[in-house]
Amino acid sequence: MAPDPESTRQRIFEAAIEEFAAHGNAGARVDRIAEKARANKESIYRYFGTKDELLRRVLDRFLDERGEQLLPQSQDVDAYAAGLFRYFAAHPEFLRLSLWEGLELGAQPDAHAMDHRRRHYQGKLRSIAEQQDAGTIDPQLDPRHLLITLLGMANYWHVLPQLVRIIFGTEPDAATLDRHEEFVAECVRRIVTPRL
Repeated sequence: MAPDPESTRQRIFEAAIEEFAAHGNAGARVDRIAEKARANKESIYRYFGTKDELLRRVLDRFLDERGEQLLPQSQDVDAYAAGLFRYFAAHPEFLRLSLWEGLELGAQPDAHAMDHRRRHYQGKLRSIAEQQDAGTIDPQLDPRHLLITLLGMANYWHVLPQLVRIIFGTEPDAATLDRHEEFVAECVRRIVTPRL
C-alpha cells in the first residue's frame, strides 16, 4: 500500500508537539520525532523544512487544528479567560511550544508564522471591539492591551507552576484550580465592566 502523505504529516505533527514541548527547540531531536512518528527524517525535512521551521509550522498547525479550543466558548471575555485557564491546565503544550519559540528563536517569528498568527488573534481583537460597541466591555480599554492582559491571566499559572507552588505552599489540587478559574473570571468581569 502506498504511503499516505497526510497521515505521515499528522504523525510528525503529533510527535513534534510532544518533543518540542518537552525539550524545546535546542533539545528536540529530529530522529526522536521521526521514530515516534514512524517516519524517516527526510520526510520531516521535506514536509516541514529545518528544525526551526518545524517548530513554527507545528505552532501554526496547532492553531489550525486546535485553535477552536482556544477560542471563547461564549462571547463573554470572562468565560474566554477562564476557559483558556482550564484548557491550558489540561493541555499546556501550546504554551510550552510558544515559550520555547520565544526563548530560542526570538520574539519575531518568520513572515509566514507572523501572518498566520496575526489572523488568529485579529479575530479575538474584533470580538472585543464588537463587545465594546455593544456596551458590554468598557470602550475606553485598548483591545490590544486587554487581550494581552486576558492571555496573561489565563497563562501565567501554567507558565510558572513553581511560583504557584511557592505562593500556595503546596501543589494545587483540583479544588484550587476550580477556585482560581472562577477568580480569573471575576477579575476579568471587574476589569471590563463599563464605567458609569
